[in-house]
Amino acid sequence: MVVDDVPCMECDYCSEQYFDASVLKKIERDFMDVSKQRKAPVRRMQIAVESFSSL
Repeated sequence: MVVDDVPCMECDYCSEQYFDASVLKKIERDFMDVSKQRKAPVRRMQIAVESFSSL
């Protein structure tokens, strides 16, 4: 699942980005709802898939 516009925080010292636990829990809940077809995703998209060994 691709999630757009996820709020994240950034360390002032090293610039590492991280997420608040409540944000991750919401993503997890939404993923479970979509995967169990209790919720429809906003949109669907096709993506290209490559095997690393064939590159």
